[in-house]
Amino acid sequence: MEEWFRSWFGPLYEELYSHRDPSEAALQVASLLFKTGPLTGRVLDAGCGAGRHLSCLREHGLSATGIDLSAHLLSRAVQNGRGPVVCADLRHPPFRPGTFELVASFFTVFGYLDTTRDDELLFASLASLVSPGGWLYQDLPNPVHVRSHLVPRDERSIEGGTVVQERRLEGDQVIKTVTLHRGDKPPEQYLERVRLWELRDMDRLATASGLERVAVMGDAAGSPGTTTSPRQAILWRRA
Repeated sequence: MEEWFRSWFGPLYEELYSHRDPSEAALQVASLLFKTGPLTGRVLDAGCGAGRHLSCLREHGLSATGIDLSAHLLSRAVQNGRGPVVCADLRHPPFRPGTFELVASFFTVFGYLDTTRDDELLFASLASLVSPGGWLYQDLPNPVHVRSHLVPRDERSIEGGTVVQERRLEGDQVIKTVTLHRGDKPPEQYLERVRLWELRDMDRLATASGLERVAVMGDAAGSPGTTTSPRQAILWRRA
């Protein structure tokens, strides 16, 4: 079975998430860098997509590189001058261990894989890229907030059609089916499957990789995370 994320991150994804604007990315990057303090080494935006956070990192004077599996989204990053970028699987990043002072993943790029063990191996792969004294940042949905605010179905109009999104919980995963209806054309259907990771379990993975938690942020502004926060953005540091 093909991994769902290999076909989903294309034009329709880009249109559905167009509300994730550059000002939100700028706020999130600024709040992260306030926590880390000045950085002098290389930075990796892991799962950079079209590069809105990557460009913000570079505007702060950082030597930042983006990596993503979506050739479509990376082409947008290049068109907008947000590079440099690399098209590769995060499970097999083309970088040496300890290359980056900061490895950052914004807007949920973790929890996509088939099993928890697969996720654990991905985490270890990203953590291995962090240099001594460096930082790992994972921006995740807050499981408590997701479970209490899940919208089972919504419908919206886009140019030339209608998109229906249906969501359900299966164990520790949120399953979202996205169906695009355009006139008389057969419906197009896409799947999102994201595992919800509890903070204690993320800390367990971090500890196994030699990282210690520094902060949990609950929103783009860097507010302290609580059980009611929409996000669970975790910052760890390597000794």
